[in-house]
Amino acid sequence: MKEIAQNEYYELAYDEAKNRVYWTMKGFWRNMSVVPDFNKDWDTIQEMTKQGFTIFGNLSKLKTMPEEVSHAQDERQKKLLEGGCSKVSCMVDSAVTKMTLNKALEGSGMDKILQYFDDKFDAESWLDK
Repeated sequence: MKEIAQNEYYELAYDEAKNRVYWTMKGFWRNMSVVPDFNKDWDTIQEMTKQGFTIFGNLSKLKTMPEEVSHAQDERQKKLLEGGCSKVSCMVDSAVTKMTLNKALEGSGMDKILQYFDDKFDAESWLDK
């Protein structure tokens, strides 16, 4: 596992053997200025991935996203799809967070390859299929 970033707002790592990105969003991002390396970190990890990569997203510690943050996520999701992402499993605890995510996912087209989970084992198993 190659750790790309770990800070108070997110963690990003890549498992080359599984061709899987591990993405954890944490807390409340008031705007994108609190995560100045967001795009650089994602660009770094996308250079490592191979066609058909998967993403395990843990958003269970994320609070609601302001419009600017949601827009940045939407733009990154489009780049991930263009870069060959094939499946995304996402763990969320809040119905409000899920509603916010659904809006962004529909805008990027990622809603077609994403499934929500409550259990990490189930999320990983689905990605492994």
